[in-house]
Amino acid sequence: MLDTPAIMRLSQAMARHAAERQVVISQNVANADTPGYRARDVAPFAAYLQQSGVMDAMRAGRLQHMPAARLSETADTMSPNGNSVSLEREMMRAAETRQSHDLALAVYGSARGILRTALGR
Repeated sequence: MLDTPAIMRLSQAMARHAAERQVVISQNVANADTPGYRARDVAPFAAYLQQSGVMDAMRAGRLQHMPAARLSETADTMSPNGNSVSLEREMMRAAETRQSHDLALAVYGSARGILRTALGR
């Protein structure tokens, strides 16, 4: 039986990471006025891959069972009500995340095109 190429599994993992990060960013933006709320972010993609079990899950093709990215609080500045969300910082993170997701989709699409060419379709 054919196995999914590693580059496609890696791009799937990158897209999942970007999706998880976008969820955290949207939660930060939604709580921008909540007193005492601490802004959060996920671990960078490289750290996400180094988490225990992620590389093994990719090798086995079990991407749906990969652990979620670890969350960390970001406390650069605090407002008087104890909130650490900066909308400007969150918008920058959202743009970075979109670029990561677009890259993952482009890599996946290119790999799919190469496979189709190799199969003669």
